[in-house]
Amino acid sequence: DAPQKWQKVLEYTRTIDLEHWRTRVQQRLKMDFVFASTIGQLGLNRTNETLDGDVAYNIGGGFLAAPQSGTPQPQPAGPAAARQRRVELLAHPVTIVRAALDPTSKLSNLRKQGNLQLVDITVRQGDTLTLAVNAESNLPAWVSYVGPNANLGDLTYRTAFAGYVPEKGIQLPTGFATSIDFRNVVQSKLYVDRNIVDASIDDLSAPASVRSAPPPQGAAAGGNATLKPMKVADHVWYMNGNTFFEFDDHITMVEANRTDAALQAILKAVNGLVPGKRVTQVIQTHHHFDHSVGLRAAVAEGLTVISRRGNEGIFREMVGRPAKLFPDALGRNPKPLKFMPVDDHLKLKDATNEIDIYHIVGNYHMADGVVVHVPASN
Repeated sequence: DAPQKWQKVLEYTRTIDLEHWRTRVQQRLKMDFVFASTIGQLGLNRTNETLDGDVAYNIGGGFLAAPQSGTPQPQPAGPAAARQRRVELLAHPVTIVRAALDPTSKLSNLRKQGNLQLVDITVRQGDTLTLAVNAESNLPAWVSYVGPNANLGDLTYRTAFAGYVPEKGIQLPTGFATSIDFRNVVQSKLYVDRNIVDASIDDLSAPASVRSAPPPQGAAAGGNATLKPMKVADHVWYMNGNTFFEFDDHITMVEANRTDAALQAILKAVNGLVPGKRVTQVIQTHHHFDHSVGLRAAVAEGLTVISRRGNEGIFREMVGRPAKLFPDALGRNPKPLKFMPVDDHLKLKDATNEIDIYHIVGNYHMADGVVVHVPASN
């Protein structure tokens, strides 16, 4: 396996307003690996992500966004971000205990696991989390919950707490480690320099402009009006970061790098390019999750995945995971992975087109990468 690609947290502040059930995370990140972004490589951007009850909003762009002039304005982040930030807010000893004591919450499945006491907590919004309490110290040991993940389907997160210290009579952890149930990957590690209790904070309430903003429209809702493939060579099209090759009886695309609805909209647009020819194959240049975010949707559409042989294992893991609690395209339409391996070189050729797929050697951004060459369009 390739080494995990870490991002370093250069600055991090988390504010929790317990009275109004609001939270804000401000941080500055940098890539700790070779990445095609000067901003990300140097850690120039600060992100500001807020939750006010059931309303999520951001101030400024993401940590890879281009620099903005003027004062950044709050922008709605959508219901998916609200749900994720809500459960992340509950992945803290103080908030999860308060949730357990809330009369609107439902407690169930009290059980023991070694020296831990576990209980499931369903909050008023319907989210269920599991709290583990150390039976000796009576302090929360960890919180876990399940959330949707475009690459992995239903994904279990577990945030473990360590290094409790007293602050104004409250025991608070100085270490937070979040792992996921995929290859035991550690999602994040945070070490707290200082806990501050009962200090004055900014007003985290969502501005009126955010609350009155229309719901964000998904790719499918917007139709295909903006999806216009551009012909760049004979039998070759380009559109919104994807390349498409026409062959005798089908079309092959490069990269399933869009989530379910967006990928389905792309396929709908491209399947109308040439009468009788549909996209049946996708070439995945490498396994990184920003490039394979649409892999599950592509498999659900019946596409054959072409990639370096070393990627087959992780791709099978990705599409083999369930999506029952949060159904995605593959969860609603399960299909097996059809995989065509690339070793050093694979040629796809017929009377209409010819392309060469080569293994990329010695690239420190990724392992098992491939690149596509079209001999007729040098």
